[in-house]
Amino acid sequence: MRDFIVKLSNMDRRFVFLMVGIFTVAPFCIPGGLGLPLPEVTRYTRMVYDELEQLGPDTKPIILSMDYDPGTLAELQPMAEAVLRHIFARKGKVIVVTYMPTGAGLAQETLYRVVGEFPEIEEGVHFAFLGFNYPPSACMQSIGRNIRNNYPKDIRGIQLDDMALFEGVTNYDDIHIVLDLAGNNMPVYWISNAHERFGARFAMGVTNVMAGDFTPYIGRQSQGMLQGMRGAAEYERLIQEAGYWPSLGDATTGMDSQSVTHVLILLLILLGNVGYFLGRKTRGGAS
Repeated sequence: MRDFIVKLSNMDRRFVFLMVGIFTVAPFCIPGGLGLPLPEVTRYTRMVYDELEQLGPDTKPIILSMDYDPGTLAELQPMAEAVLRHIFARKGKVIVVTYMPTGAGLAQETLYRVVGEFPEIEEGVHFAFLGFNYPPSACMQSIGRNIRNNYPKDIRGIQLDDMALFEGVTNYDDIHIVLDLAGNNMPVYWISNAHERFGARFAMGVTNVMAGDFTPYIGRQSQGMLQGMRGAAEYERLIQEAGYWPSLGDATTGMDSQSVTHVLILLLILLGNVGYFLGRKTRGGAS
């Protein structure tokens, strides 16, 4: 048995890579994932959820800024999908913008795909995609004066004044909240140019590695924060429990994938250490 463990602990690293790959991909091959229990929903996630829970057909629209690209898609796209499903399920209204040139197409594809799940949602009435604009600071400050200054038309070329969504919408005073889903430091731009300068209410979703940098903003500058894949999974859980969406999504499956892969890595580390000490005893006895 000792020799077997020692030999196993010295397995070819290619087998280790293969096992990690299998454990990472396997949960995505099972419909609905592995169904591993999620931790309790964090307070920051619930703060964002509670903000959007106030939306309805007669409330002010929100601005959703989708500032991520393929490099941060795994964490932020499930977040965007869950948020949009929540908004549309409540018949809320959303104005979508982006300040990422490499993510504009991704934002558009995600928006229209989720819209396709809600036949009653109408473009120009419940949502509008204003596309990519630049530079961010100037655009955000321009919205504070009149959104039509930098965004006279939507992505289809239709004037904002010709859409029911923009009736009575001039600046941040007519926006419920700005929600930025970002794989970069774009939340700082929104806080500086929209919240601090014009008093716009603000919330954000960021990648897990960025969460620590933005935590100090929670409370005064930001009304909540979705933190990486876990935040997206928590939001999926909230909208499922509320009956807005029938199933959990990619973020929950991604959390399953992370969990089983982390367990595998811990077991491999344990195996390597046990094999090392057993092998050292064998070598010591032989000498």
